Amino acid sequence: MKIYFLLPDLSAGGAERVSITIARLLHKEGHDVEFINFGYRKGEMLDWIEPEFKMTCLECGRVLNAIPKLMAFMKSHPNSIYFSSREHVSIVGMIAAKKTERQIVVRIPNMPKNKLSKGITGIKMIIIKTINRWLLKSAKFVIAQNTEMRNQLLEYYHLQDEKVVAINNPIDIDYVKSSAEGSVDPFDASKVNFLNVCNIAYSKGIDVLEKAWPKVKSEIPNACMNIVGRNTSEYAKELVSKANELEDFTFWGFQSNPYPYLKHCDVFVLPSRMEGFPNVVLEAQCFNRPVASTTCVAVIKEIVQEGKNGYYCDIEDSEALADCMIKAAKLKNIENKYNLFDKDLLLNCFK
Repeated sequence: MKIYFLLPDLSAGGAERVSITIARLLHKEGHDVEFINFGYRKGEMLDWIEPEFKMTCLECGRVLNAIPKLMAFMKSHPNSIYFSSREHVSIVGMIAAKKTERQIVVRIPNMPKNKLSKGITGIKMIIIKTINRWLLKSAKFVIAQNTEMRNQLLEYYHLQDEKVVAINNPIDIDYVKSSAEGSVDPFDASKVNFLNVCNIAYSKGIDVLEKAWPKVKSEIPNACMNIVGRNTSEYAKELVSKANELEDFTFWGFQSNPYPYLKHCDVFVLPSRMEGFPNVVLEAQCFNRPVASTTCVAVIKEIVQEGKNGYYCDIEDSEALADCMIKAAKLKNIENKYNLFDKDLLLNCFK
């Protein structure tokens, strides 16, 4: 049976990177995997997908406009399962699958009770959650990124217990390491380089990190903070502007390959207010980087072993975050052994 992965477009984000990792894993296990892109054949992910997978582009300007074309595609491909990891794409996928009697597996990227989104984004999330109350019951499986999220999904959407599975996101360690192999150090080697990788949004806590930075800088004079990720939103531009007042606080913008930055940094920092599952922390740990993190999701306390591979603190606490960063910079001989990904549980979703 063929598995089709649904994408809104070819813009790169955390959910899309997880989708590609899952696609690679399923392909290695013998599954026939292809991608369906609702948008056009352009974007950062084009070179990530097409060398490995066949892709169909529906060429729709908006995600909702893809429903008729996706339904037609599903009708002409009867022996197939569909997968989505973005909420608005999942809604379109579930509507089309329901109408054509096809199976779809949906991965939830955010905590259902997340109230951190503001403005227009917040309104969109309310609409999505309302629609999900009706549609999620029709999915073959609903994948939560951790046990905490699974419990919220069961409570919030009143789903059947056996339909919701908690599967930690997989990390393709070989791919991560090979993507940084032979890379040139992008940082100033005379500095202690702290790194965060994210597409900047309120939930990512970069404003908390900016408040923490003066204390870190006073304790580690040669410290440098590096932010890699998309920073083109109005909110992100405000933070970039505020950072001009800070010493050695650098925004690198979007990088198609962030792994050289993860390999060569001295400390990885996760100041988030909320995460579904902290993939980028595990990717940093592939290179044995120490971590300073907030407890933005419960699993952080399992991933980060204080005094061994990093330190953690409560969200919103800039003073405590600074202390974690300072202590993490002193850690040496890091070894990371965390792995809670259940491959068999994932494969069972596509039987």
